[in-house]
Amino acid sequence: MVWEKYGLQVWIQGVDLYRNPRRYLQHLSFAILFSMLFFCMPAFCDTTEVCPWLNAATAGGFLGGRVTSNVTHPGPNKYDATCEFVRHEGPLIASLRIEVETMKDPPHDFVSYNSRCGTDATPLRAIGNEALVCSLQGKKKQISEQVVSRVRERAFVVRVSSNANPPVPSTLREQARRAAEQVAGMLF
Repeated sequence: MVWEKYGLQVWIQGVDLYRNPRRYLQHLSFAILFSMLFFCMPAFCDTTEVCPWLNAATAGGFLGGRVTSNVTHPGPNKYDATCEFVRHEGPLIASLRIEVETMKDPPHDFVSYNSRCGTDATPLRAIGNEALVCSLQGKKKQISEQVVSRVRERAFVVRVSSNANPPVPSTLREQARRAAEQVAGMLF
């Protein structure tokens, strides 16, 4: 039905304002209610936090399949976070862990990060500043490769772990190196 007033034509589907104002108000209230639900729905939905340095699809590419992710903030600085991506395939578990922390005195504080690799550390080039890569033996036949580095005042540790039998350290090392490149690039 077409409604003409002040030279304008407005189409109101199935509602004649002059003959049935109550029906018009019902349509209007339904439209307002729908709009409120549509715009307020994200507030009710449970959303998980996304890792600022690597998304789940890229982590899944490093680990070879779908991953679940978890992001935590260990301190008061909202820019410091720990992201963990885990891939389960039967009894096999592969994980990628990224820790980023802001240091107050980078030359002094970074020494504690370097000590995570011990004496088996190998320097890496072109991944932040002072990057090191090393192997770690974990529990239950789990092997890990980790990269420790920093970009300006932000230290980061990237650890790739697997309990595959037999684990391939060179593959894990390459995955850790590639993930560290991504993180360093995001921190620059």
